[in-house]
Amino acid sequence: MKKYLSLSFVLAMAVLIGTQVSAQDAEVTLDVKAGANVNAETVRPSPAQMRANANANMEARLKAQADLKAKREAMEAEIKAKREAMQAEIKANREATQTEMKEKRTEVTAEMKAKREETKTAMETKRAEVKAEIQTKRAEIQAEIKATRVETKAKMDALKANIKTEKDATKAKVKETRVKVREEALTRFDAAVKRVSELKDKVNAQIVKLEAKGVVTTDAENFVATADVKLTAAGEKIVEANALLSISIDELTAENKEALKTLVKEIETLIKDAHRALNDAIKSLRDTAKAKIEADAAVTAATSATTETTQ
Repeated sequence: MKKYLSLSFVLAMAVLIGTQVSAQDAEVTLDVKAGANVNAETVRPSPAQMRANANANMEARLKAQADLKAKREAMEAEIKAKREAMQAEIKANREATQTEMKEKRTEVTAEMKAKREETKTAMETKRAEVKAEIQTKRAEIQAEIKATRVETKAKMDALKANIKTEKDATKAKVKETRVKVREEALTRFDAAVKRVSELKDKVNAQIVKLEAKGVVTTDAENFVATADVKLTAAGEKIVEANALLSISIDELTAENKEALKTLVKEIETLIKDAHRALNDAIKSLRDTAKAKIEADAAVTAATSATTETTQ
């Protein structure tokens, strides 16, 4: 019994001691919380101080933004100044280059013009010399052809006179017909040469007329010169044919017939070539005259446009 009472007493004392410790812990906790509340109330700024702090922060932020804006504007101004300076330098260099190129182009144009004029003068001089030489040679050939034809005509007249001495009427008729055919053939060639020569004279007259108006007639003159050479050669061949046909009133030998056949082909070819060259000259004059008209019209239009723009 005593043993159980002692145990109960021990348990009661333990409970009492635990209760006192818990009470003390609760008091300590309350004291700590109270101290924390007091410190919190002491550290927390007032509304005015908070507004001041906010204003200070705002001013600092605005100042930073203003400084950043000023730096950006200064940088943009510097970049703009450098860009304008660079553009001005590029423009100055471009204008200097254009001026230099213009001066060089003017110099080159003047030099080319001088050379062109020099070449033109030399060509005209050379052409005049060649033309004079051709005319002299042509005059000599024409004189020779004329003399040969006079001689040939005299021979043909002599052949006609010999026909009268022929007693056989049939043979006389054959010889007379033979002479007539030969004369008609030569006359036909002479007429063809004359027609082409008249066409050549007309082309030359047109060349003089257009050249006075500033049309370039060089190609046409070259074609006419070619035709002239062909006509002269045809005249020489006709003289050879005349000489061949006036040898005798008798029938031509086989060799002479072949020679005459060759001469006839050559004469026909030369006359055709001369006529073709004159046609080329006419076409050249037509083309160059048209080009001159179009060029003059373009210049007139450009001048009118420039005048209207200036006004």
